[in-house]
Amino acid sequence: MRIETRSKGRITIPDDQRVVLDHARLHGENYSGRKLLQFASIGSHLRACNFDQTQIQSASFGSGRETSEFVECTFNGARMDMGPGGFSRFVRCSFHDVTIRNWICLTVEMIDCTFGGRLETATFNGTVPEDERALIGRAGNEFHGNDFSAMDFRDVSFRTGIDLTKQILPSGEDYLYFPHAASAVAQAKSRIARWDELSGGQQQLLLRASDSYGISGIPRKAVDGLFALLREGLAA
Repeated sequence: MRIETRSKGRITIPDDQRVVLDHARLHGENYSGRKLLQFASIGSHLRACNFDQTQIQSASFGSGRETSEFVECTFNGARMDMGPGGFSRFVRCSFHDVTIRNWICLTVEMIDCTFGGRLETATFNGTVPEDERALIGRAGNEFHGNDFSAMDFRDVSFRTGIDLTKQILPSGEDYLYFPHAASAVAQAKSRIARWDELSGGQQQLLLRASDSYGISGIPRKAVDGLFALLREGLAA
């Protein structure tokens, strides 16, 4: 049996370990259980496709310069290292018991999706970078109705205007949710800036975290986090 291969940089990828969809229109396609070195989708539309238990070393669901859309697809039990998020849109998709790493989503839209498992190193943008807006014809990313409550976030950030009140977020002692983050951070910064102990040439400082626990609008955990950062600075 002869297996053809393709080269990607210095890596040679057998055809049975890569899937590249170029302007495909698929319904009910089954990729479950496959072990892929590469998955890429370019300007494609997939509905009710099954990616359960897939393992993908380099997954790019929005390759090229056109948006790929995934509607009611399942990724349950998948293990995926992501390439750039690219231009992609996920609607009512299921990501239960997944491990997803390195998902940088600057032009990704996500609506009514459910998540469980682990997400390591991810960024979700609410607005499209200015240099991409003319290309895809929008300034913002639609991002709402997503349930992350069963997800373990590790180094995950929501930026540039994603409304977290329209998502269900994970909770617990390790998470600190600021419903009014800008004002809370501003108060913290203001409090630090007013540390008059630093004026007049003072070079040393003795602080007590409990002295700041009563600041209005700033949770105790935030104060403890600030002091942890200051301790890190001492150790550096």
